[in-house]
Amino acid sequence: MSKRDGPAGTARGLAVYAVAMIAGALAGLVGALFRDALVLADEFRISLVTRLHEWPAVGWLVPVVMAAVAVMLARLIVIRVPEAAGSGVQRIEAQVRHQTDSDPLRVVPAKFIGGVLAIGSGLALGREGPTIQMAAAIGGKCSRILKLVRDDQLTIQSALAGAGLGVAFNAPLGGVIFVVEELTKSIRMRVIAATLLATATAVGVMRLMNGGSADFFVANIPELPPMSYVGFVVFGLLVGFGGALYSKTIVLFLDLFAKFDRVPLLVRAGIVGGAIGLLGWFLPAVVGGGDNLTQEMLIGAMPLAVVFGVIVIRWFLGPLSYSIGTPGGLFAPLLVLGAALGTVFAGVLGLISSDLFGDPVAYALVGMAALFAAVVRAPITGIALVVEMTAVNGQFVPILLATGAATITAGLTGSEPIYDTLRHRMLASPAATPGDAAKA
Repeated sequence: MSKRDGPAGTARGLAVYAVAMIAGALAGLVGALFRDALVLADEFRISLVTRLHEWPAVGWLVPVVMAAVAVMLARLIVIRVPEAAGSGVQRIEAQVRHQTDSDPLRVVPAKFIGGVLAIGSGLALGREGPTIQMAAAIGGKCSRILKLVRDDQLTIQSALAGAGLGVAFNAPLGGVIFVVEELTKSIRMRVIAATLLATATAVGVMRLMNGGSADFFVANIPELPPMSYVGFVVFGLLVGFGGALYSKTIVLFLDLFAKFDRVPLLVRAGIVGGAIGLLGWFLPAVVGGGDNLTQEMLIGAMPLAVVFGVIVIRWFLGPLSYSIGTPGGLFAPLLVLGAALGTVFAGVLGLISSDLFGDPVAYALVGMAALFAAVVRAPITGIALVVEMTAVNGQFVPILLATGAATITAGLTGSEPIYDTLRHRMLASPAATPGDAAKA
């Protein structure tokens, strides 16, 4: 009997599971507060812009200046705490692969405050990246305090990363699958068990504070006609190419931001923030994390011409926002774009026949998972997230068809998964932060 299988191994395993639950509870608390803070910041921004429109001649200056200052402060936090840059998912992946050190606990307040400033000012970034990294940092600190061995510390960090994703999207199963499919890319029972416990505890705490309803409401989708399945396959094939192109757009904007290095970093960040603040003056609902846009498309309330405009704006707004290097993730903006692409594709099919290809809302739903799979290359995670976030479990066949097709075509383009790209860039410039040297 090996040491791992004996009493010492059992005690070690129990310690891991206990730490996973303790850290999970803390991560759930922090994640719930982060969600609340982002909602308040978004409501304040939109309310302020609405009031300022009573004085249009000078009112527009306020959101521009406020966004510029907020983004500069968020970027200044990253200068002080470089580990807080960008999404953070690529850092966790590097830590799990023994390619870089674990994050210190200081990343939690940095990511929290920086994320609220950046996303709350209107940057098109997601809450999931900061939540994942904060949760992993909490797990790492708890495991170090309790003197777990290095391998068990990494197990806890992986488990808490999944818990963070589960909290961010109220999707516990998606968090567990994320750890297996994207983070560790392996099946290890101790990691899976720790992730189950950490995620369940974290999401449980979050639901006690914020409620347990799904993030998005979707009405009953009528039964889809057989011909629609052909439409979903074609849609998935096209989304795969679109996902590869979007990944290249992210990298392009990272390079462009870094190229203007003669302009001081904070000034560059402030210029981008001010520009997005100006866009938010004219289109306050289009900037920010984008959950409001996704919800409108999932209930079929957004006119097709407006959806097309959302695609054009958000296609560039997301990469531009990410290029600055402030705290913020990529997942939520992908869901917005995916829903928009699905809505437009359904609109095109509607020109052929309004009955032959099914409800447009189904395409919006499927588009969320398909684009996620094409960019992140974690199709099962994407499917689980979308199903849990929408509480729709009757559309698995179209989701599987489109997501599978998108994953295949994205791979055929030669484009690597976005977090592999970002991790390689990060490791190539270990002393730099995202905006300085395109570390991401």
